[in-house]
Amino acid sequence: MTEMADFDDALFSVFTEQSTPAEIKPEPADDTTSSEPIPSSSVCAAVKRDLEDEDDVSSKKHKTESALDEIITEEIHPRIKVHTVETMEACTHEVAVPPNMEYVPLRTPPPGAKPAKQYPFILDPFQKEAILCIDNSQSVLVSAHTSAGKTVVAEYSIAMSLRDKQRVIYTTPIKALSNQKYREFYEDFKDVGLITGDVTINPSASCLIMTTE
Repeated sequence: MTEMADFDDALFSVFTEQSTPAEIKPEPADDTTSSEPIPSSSVCAAVKRDLEDEDDVSSKKHKTESALDEIITEEIHPRIKVHTVETMEACTHEVAVPPNMEYVPLRTPPPGAKPAKQYPFILDPFQKEAILCIDNSQSVLVSAHTSAGKTVVAEYSIAMSLRDKQRVIYTTPIKALSNQKYREFYEDFKDVGLITGDVTINPSASCLIMTTE
């Protein structure tokens, strides 16, 4: 009987014993994280290094672009020579000559030569100089303020072209100005046409007034 009692006690002892809670071991902290504050001096040093690196990159980029600009300017620039011509007062005359051409001074027309067009008024210095270029079969760019008389130079060029049996195309930036020039040139040259987006008059004329509008 004693053995049966001991067996029963051993059998049911598993229900009476208190379970011992398992010991939980803390996980090791990650080496990459730290709860300690980073010194402000280290942060400032890191920011300063980043800014210095950006400045170095910008400086190198600027130097590279400047060097490329110098190379392009030296190799591609046409090396045009500009000659300043002595003229009358209130007029600046410059001649741009390509590197493979020689500058030739303008020749004054011989006495008694009939101009392509005569004007009933005295021409301004820049008008005389521009017309002299046209008489020498040279291209000319005229720069003057509004209402200074640049159209006089264009009229002379048109008259000379028509005299030599050549065709002329005169362009203006707006339609209203094309209409005005058509009326003015028609009174002087007669054989004038007008071509705009809205109107087409005498398109086979020797002198065509056109607009880029």
